[in-house]
Amino acid sequence: MGTPWCAALPVVHVPQRMTPKDVTIVLPYYDNPQFLRQQVGWWHTVPASLRAYLNAIIVDDGSPSPAVDVLMRVEMPFPIRLFRIEQDVRWNWLAARNIGMQHAADGWVLVTDMDHVAPVSTLEALVYGHHNEVVIYSLSRIEHTGEKITPHSASFFMTRKMFWKAGGYDETLSGYYGTDGDWRRRCAAVAPMAILTDRLVRHEYQGDSSTSTYLRKQPEDAAVRKLIAKRGKGWKPKVLSFEYHEVPLMVPA
Repeated sequence: MGTPWCAALPVVHVPQRMTPKDVTIVLPYYDNPQFLRQQVGWWHTVPASLRAYLNAIIVDDGSPSPAVDVLMRVEMPFPIRLFRIEQDVRWNWLAARNIGMQHAADGWVLVTDMDHVAPVSTLEALVYGHHNEVVIYSLSRIEHTGEKITPHSASFFMTRKMFWKAGGYDETLSGYYGTDGDWRRRCAAVAPMAILTDRLVRHEYQGDSSTSTYLRKQPEDAAVRKLIAKRGKGWKPKVLSFEYHEVPLMVPA
């Protein structure tokens, strides 16, 4: 195996403070109804005093099994907004994250994947941590079995302002697997990066937690390098290029 993507990044413990801050969780969704239901169930286990500072934005990536079918049948643990991309494009979590960040409140955002769970201890550390707004943080990670593993290459804790300073995800690369390296390089170009000691828990392929409809590392995915190589002087990421809409979660009176 090669060198882990985060090998050169410092691991930091952020001190806690008395004053909490609001945190938005941005979570792309694609055919994960069972695990979305579990995520909401875990969020309900968070103490109410902590949930008061949490909210979530879920972006349905044009799924055949819409997220609304789950969210209309569960009690909300905290405010949740749902958006849906109108076109079903292979590996379009790039657009889903851009949409989530477009509608997140100014301030701190945890952006991760459906198969990653933030335990109560991590959420508490994020809400009460004295984080540096000019730093882009990744998080430590363990398997659901308890084994320590490399931090997730696509999970970050950062401000909404910093996300857009990096330009957002380039939707020219939508439809291809293996595009997160481009995003990390652009993050590193605009801000220092660090790994938090606080952990996410991976539940990869537990039930429907991970996308299995599309195959990974296919021959067509090699086109990513060519698309990146075509970028010329003055290039900017293509963002918010897919039609989408907000899905109401309240039943009309």
